Amino acid sequence: MPAPIAERARAFAAGGLPVVPAVPASTVGLLRDGPGGVEVYVHVRHLGMAFGGMLAFPGGKVDPVDGPDPAEAFVRAAIRETLEETGVLLTPADLVPWAHWITPRFEARRYDTWFYLAALPDGQEPADVSGEASEVGWVRPADALARADAGEWVLLPPTAVLLTSLTAVATVADALGAGVGRRIDTVLPGWLDDGAQVWSLLPGDPDYPGDDPGDDR
Repeated sequence: MPAPIAERARAFAAGGLPVVPAVPASTVGLLRDGPGGVEVYVHVRHLGMAFGGMLAFPGGKVDPVDGPDPAEAFVRAAIRETLEETGVLLTPADLVPWAHWITPRFEARRYDTWFYLAALPDGQEPADVSGEASEVGWVRPADALARADAGEWVLLPPTAVLLTSLTAVATVADALGAGVGRRIDTVLPGWLDDGAQVWSLLPGDPDYPGDDPGDDR
């Protein structure tokens, strides 16, 4: 982890920081079939914004306008944010739940985020209608990961994991079909302090959840 984040993780483990509530949020991997396979619409947020400089999918916080029912609110937020950021209008039937992530407990800004997939509706084309992005476009998941490895783009773990999962599908129909009945386990990243560095851990890593004492500290 970068030094400032590692320092916060260590301070949290020492009992010096409270757990910040996670804000409900939704994001959408908008997909289309391209000549080289599945493509996903991405944008890079302006540096002055939250998560500035990060490659991301359309999405944002759940607002009161999205309603009081949590399950419906996540879906409505996904539709609303996609429309506000790209101009693309989706329906609840377009959304396929794909993943659920919660930011680690030591972070100062935390989100409880549902990730959805959706095919680009016929006759629509996304654009940066919100002005929140410094770069937008369609990209094959494998190419996005390669650009991140080359240092061109910065990916948060949920974005990288979702992109990696999409490299295994050949068409949008395959991706959406894989989401039907998909088991979705909530991912709460952990971490490990080896004394020299602090490492981010995901479920399945041998040392997960590492030094995150969670609610038991």
